[in-house]
Amino acid sequence: MKAQAQLFVGHVWHGRTAPVKHSFRYPHAWLALPLPECDVERLPLAPGIVWQRQNHGPRDGSPLFPWLCARLAEHDIHGVARIRLHTLPSVLGYVFNPASFYLAEDTQGRLLAAWVEVNNTFGAHHDYCLPAPVTPSASALYGRAAKALQVSPFYRIEGQYDFRFLQTGQQRFFVRIDYSPQEATPTFSALLSGEARPASATNWLRIALACSSLTFAVWLRIHWQAFRLWRKGVPFIGKDGHCPPQTHEE
Repeated sequence: MKAQAQLFVGHVWHGRTAPVKHSFRYPHAWLALPLPECDVERLPLAPGIVWQRQNHGPRDGSPLFPWLCARLAEHDIHGVARIRLHTLPSVLGYVFNPASFYLAEDTQGRLLAAWVEVNNTFGAHHDYCLPAPVTPSASALYGRAAKALQVSPFYRIEGQYDFRFLQTGQQRFFVRIDYSPQEATPTFSALLSGEARPASATNWLRIALACSSLTFAVWLRIHWQAFRLWRKGVPFIGKDGHCPPQTHEE
């Protein structure tokens, strides 16, 4: 039987400890696609809800599986048999994916690498490659990457991310990201966790309406939380990742 797209339902949580304490938790739903089985240009899920290949990878609509296998080979990662892409579909033609996660597996289902595709609200994006340890596992993967893209205008482009992926077969998915500026103690963490649900058109519509976490709500919540941080007095860095110049009196 050909593998099909899965619907995951769970929650997303963000928390920071400096310069002020701030956290939020929202219900969330997303799509998990097996590649190459679902490596198509356009995958309708329900009326008005569609996954489009042009929003990922090289962003030209070309197949993702061979593209990512080639990119992973550049990092000396070979033997990829399947890739599971966790991401958001578009709703009424619009989509914003803060992060999409590709989990590359070998023929035995062991995790060879994770590929993280990050987008910010300024229209820029960056990919992070996280190879598995020498002995890959079927359920866990840990990786570290230097920060290379401005995601939040309240953080500089510095420091590193620590990623932790956990999955139970095809039914549960968990990722935690800890951000540490300048090799210091982590000051920001993000969690995404959920379980698979039947990917019927009815469920897609119910989740899109009930969770209110697809596309438009994601964008709105990002800006709402940014406003809350600004109100708390957190310094605004700006979209280029650098503080505005300051004047000093002699």
